[in-house]
Amino acid sequence: MQCQTFMLRLDHAKDLERLNRFLAQVMPIQVSSSLVAGEVPFWSVLVFYEGEANVSTSTQASEPAATTNSKAFEALRKWRSQKAKEEGVPPYVIATNAELEAILKSNPQTPAELSEIKGFGKVKAQKYGRELLQVLSQV
Repeated sequence: MQCQTFMLRLDHAKDLERLNRFLAQVMPIQVSSSLVAGEVPFWSVLVFYEGEANVSTSTQASEPAATTNSKAFEALRKWRSQKAKEEGVPPYVIATNAELEAILKSNPQTPAELSEIKGFGKVKAQKYGRELLQVLSQV
């Protein structure tokens, strides 16, 4: 397990973009935040995650992985965004980019096969499996 910290200044949107890029590339285990009061308040965010972070924590965008350009990957991202809006959560809670790439690589045909993908698990497979497999069958 690894850990990364982020400082989100209230008037700097780029800080949040940097955090979201990072979260989309790793498999978060736990994300904790705390408002740090002071002359210039900011959010301190602590992310515990598995694996290696493939993104820089700088404000520059990283190069996408090869599968991130595919039609299937874009369909999964669109589904994930819609589902996140419905549930009122950030997209990485539904599935990270790394999880979406793993789904494409393993090409699951059943919710049980989907649950074997690292980071996805039985709960997510039960909750999103049918919809996700339907999206995959349409591309």
